Amino acid sequence: MSLTGLSADEFTAAFARHGRTLWVLAAAWVGRENAMDLVQETAALAWQRRDRFAPGSDARAWLSQIARHLGANERRRKRPLSVAPDELQPSAPLPAAHFDGSDLASLDCGDEITAALRELPATQRASLLLHVVSGHTFAEIGAMLEIPENTAASHARRARLALAETLSSAPTDVRTP
Repeated sequence: MSLTGLSADEFTAAFARHGRTLWVLAAAWVGRENAMDLVQETAALAWQRRDRFAPGSDARAWLSQIARHLGANERRRKRPLSVAPDELQPSAPLPAAHFDGSDLASLDCGDEITAALRELPATQRASLLLHVVSGHTFAEIGAMLEIPENTAASHARRARLALAETLSSAPTDVRTP
């Protein structure tokens, strides 16, 4: 490593090595559909600030911290504004949902899990996904999320319990007779 920051080659190698982890973290913060945008934004900002990288420190934790901060900023930007109840416009009633069983092939059990994951707090979701999907240790997750190792483990455990409860209460049989 260079004495100050990361060289272009070191940066490229670090980003290639930790790109999957960054994507999982980004998906936990802003959703799968926006994860790649957040990873690209992270790459751009990290590239601009690569001279600030402290030699000898963990590149994955540094990149993860940038992704987390950008993700938090994105979520704040998208947070709905508060509206007084008397200012709300009445909406037209939604049409009744109709399911006749003809599109069972389009159902994907992943949708239930995705919906359940979206209900989790961001830190729980990130801890669980980084551990289960990416295989990171809780010490590594703690460094990436800037929380103690035991807290990362607790968040992942709470996320598992919440998912189990949500998924166990979901309808399990959608087959037609």
